[in-house]
Amino acid sequence: MSDLVIQRGRAGRGRLVRASASPVDAFNTSNEQFGLKDLLRVIVRHRAMLLIVVGFSTLATLAWQLTAQDKYSATANVQVELIDDVGTNQADVQAKNVQRIANEVKLYRSRAVAEKVAEDLSDKDLNRVLKGAGSDPDGSRDKRIALATSAIQDMMSIQAEEGSDLIEVTAVARTPKVAALIANSYPLANAALKNEKNNGRRGDLLASLNSERKKRAKQAAEAAEALADYRLSKGMFVGSGTAEDLQQINRIAAEAASAQAMRAGSAAQSAAVARAAQINTTANATSPVLQALERQEADLAAEYARLSPTYGENYPEVARLTAQLGEVRRRISGERERAVSIAAQVANTEAARLTQMSRGEANRDAARAGQLEGIVGRLTSLARNNTANTVQLEELDRAANVSAKAYTEIAERISQVRSEMLVGGVTSTLISPAIANDDRVSPTPLKMTVLAFMASSLLGLLLVFARELMDDKLRTVSQVRRLFSLPTFGMLPILSDGGTDKFEDSPVIADPQSLFAEVARSSLAEVSALAPKDKSQSVLITSPLPGDGKSVVTLTLAAAAMVMGKRVVIVDLDLRKASILQQIHRELNSPELLDVLRGKVDLKSLSGPASRSADMPANYGESEIDFQRLTLLSTTSPISQPAALLASGRIHRLIEDCKARYDLVLINAPATLAVRDARTMCEFADETVIVARWGVTTIDQMRATLELLGQENIAGVLFNQVDYAEHARRRYGDSIEFYIHAADYYQPPEPARWGSIARIRKAFGRNHSYA
Repeated sequence: MSDLVIQRGRAGRGRLVRASASPVDAFNTSNEQFGLKDLLRVIVRHRAMLLIVVGFSTLATLAWQLTAQDKYSATANVQVELIDDVGTNQADVQAKNVQRIANEVKLYRSRAVAEKVAEDLSDKDLNRVLKGAGSDPDGSRDKRIALATSAIQDMMSIQAEEGSDLIEVTAVARTPKVAALIANSYPLANAALKNEKNNGRRGDLLASLNSERKKRAKQAAEAAEALADYRLSKGMFVGSGTAEDLQQINRIAAEAASAQAMRAGSAAQSAAVARAAQINTTANATSPVLQALERQEADLAAEYARLSPTYGENYPEVARLTAQLGEVRRRISGERERAVSIAAQVANTEAARLTQMSRGEANRDAARAGQLEGIVGRLTSLARNNTANTVQLEELDRAANVSAKAYTEIAERISQVRSEMLVGGVTSTLISPAIANDDRVSPTPLKMTVLAFMASSLLGLLLVFARELMDDKLRTVSQVRRLFSLPTFGMLPILSDGGTDKFEDSPVIADPQSLFAEVARSSLAEVSALAPKDKSQSVLITSPLPGDGKSVVTLTLAAAAMVMGKRVVIVDLDLRKASILQQIHRELNSPELLDVLRGKVDLKSLSGPASRSADMPANYGESEIDFQRLTLLSTTSPISQPAALLASGRIHRLIEDCKARYDLVLINAPATLAVRDARTMCEFADETVIVARWGVTTIDQMRATLELLGQENIAGVLFNQVDYAEHARRRYGDSIEFYIHAADYYQPPEPARWGSIARIRKAFGRNHSYA
């Protein structure tokens, strides 16, 4: 069996925990590594289902391809031109055109286009299409068109590449010519269908719009005429009675104010000129004669300054220079006075001229200001009159504008509809016609068979792993260890005869060299390892549900203990219904459990001496089993109120007395999920063992059982009715997988393998041969 490690259990005793793990548990948890070998084991485990899926799919595909008729393909390329209502090509505006191209593809895929193609075909081509589709070419043309429409839709494939304005129109038919004919007919039929529908709809719309335009034109003319008549009657120009009146008044008033300001400025300028003439200076007045005398004076003064320091004042030349300087200076003084007088006369004359000019400008500005003020007054009076007429004027103006706008909108809509009739919003042009191609596209047996094999293999693997993941049945030691942190004491194999109801016929006793006996002894050894050394042990055996075989497991452990020389007592507390223990109890004619509890039967008289030792027989090969070492305490028939026994406290004392007289006390408790007695019975025993039926007990059942009993009260799990052959076939990677290689160690009975009927009964929970 698997390797064991020691854990500290309840009451300080050592607990045996298996250290082995299986691939299925590695597959079911992310905490353990799942390798290629485990993957192969899962595939081998469900190889039958995988082979069925792959074989059926591949053979069906091959048969279909071998019997299918030849088909040929022809492709025509169509370019989509996206044109707005004024004829501008919008093919480069990708964001706007993506949806338009998608809509064009949908139109190509519609049944209306296929029907148009069928209608445009000649009778000869229509019959060719129907024959290629396997339909009857006889009947009326309408019936044949309906059949051909469905056939054409089935043979067409419309594809558009992303980011491209090209559409591929592909037809697949039984002859190349028919495929090319249908592919080339599709763009023409689509265009004709759209033009027919659009032009008809737009023609009706255009007639309605023309009628509405005439009505709107008459209304606009009447409104404009009413507005003009009102203006003429009130003497109002365009803009009168509106903000323009105020703007004109403000503008003229601003000009009048400007004229007044200019008049004031001219008057001020005239006064300033008069004052400036009075204060005009002639100090700098000059003349050409004066300037010549001043130059002469400067020359004489320079000559005098050069000679006088050298020769003195009396020197004749110096005296002459002095006389000349005096004469020149006298003449300069006289000339300056004459120049000043002339300059004063000129200045007075200029001042008088400027003053007169300033007064003239002031008078002009004053006259303009008065004129503008008069105009402002008249405009103000007219504006008041216009304001009184504003309400009526605005109403007439609004009516005229609304009528004119309505007429303009109708005219624009008519122009738009006419332009759309010429160019259309979306058009598609056949740029690459389809050509008949003699290379068939279907069937392709090799390609399709390979694809079917690959696809079915993938599907089969998905089904395999789905089945593996959905399997919630307990089958392996590592499942119990990983999910519930509990050891597994053994895996008792299912027997071909379904077991026996006679204790002495148990394979543990009758066939001690069988695999069943070996596992039973190993399981007892692991359970016994939990007991303190040289002390008795009480073990409670229960299961999640009835029919899991806990009574047989109890008998099997008892038989293994007897074979190993131990004194064993079985206390049957599953008294609600008949069981194999009650049947054996009747055959042994043992005293009733109730009589023992009431004290009518002395336990000492049943067990004999309280010695646990067994003498070695003189001849080992001729040794026999001493059945006196086994005591069975049960009832001959079910009892109505077994809970009263638990409440009395006598059961606990009975168990303690049995531990004093026997090496092993086995307590057969009811199924945990059936009744709640097992939870109370756990207090009577040193250890509690749960029996799980291999491939039947589910994870949820075991989890619910542990929740009721308490995880801390459970010592471990013992598998029952294990199909060793099936377990080995599933390749869990544990020791059972390799038992077949050591089969020569054992004698019959060999572990059984369930047949088909037994598997069906097991699947529906009807294969309960054990109590």
